[in-house]
Amino acid sequence: DKSVKINNFALGESIGEKNFNISALTGASSFNTINKNSRWIEVRSKEQNTTISEFSKLAKVKINTLDEYFLKDKIQYIDLLKIDTQGYEDKVLEGSVKTLGENKIKAIVTEVMFDNCYDKYFSFSDIEKFLLPNNFRMVGIYLYSNSLFNNLTFFADVCYLNKNYYDL
Repeated sequence: DKSVKINNFALGESIGEKNFNISALTGASSFNTINKNSRWIEVRSKEQNTTISEFSKLAKVKINTLDEYFLKDKIQYIDLLKIDTQGYEDKVLEGSVKTLGENKIKAIVTEVMFDNCYDKYFSFSDIEKFLLPNNFRMVGIYLYSNSLFNNLTFFADVCYLNKNYYDL
């Protein structure tokens, strides 16, 4: 499909290069440091039969902002932005403030982690400080289990819609 464009860089709050921590469990790889004392690490290490609290390697990766990407590639708008960056979601949004302010994104689905898997904790305010002033409204939460209290990790995908595009 010629309309699909693959980019070999990360999104964040700045343009340049940054160290990326690659984990034995690749889905846990992040710019953030894993909390080695978390229950999540203990259980996932046993499940994977490896120690995932230690990063297998450090890689220097290119990082860009969504604002710069929109400008350089002359993107008019996007229908859906999915952000699942292992605790770096707020930094992706920080690098998107101009794009958000210009209402160039119709919907955003972002992962919000409330657990202590990494060295930083999240709250809704970390995400919403970028979204609420820019016409976004939370319209749904998808939990990865049937109960908030029976799950090993407390995280969810949260859907926000831009009020300029939807009758909310």
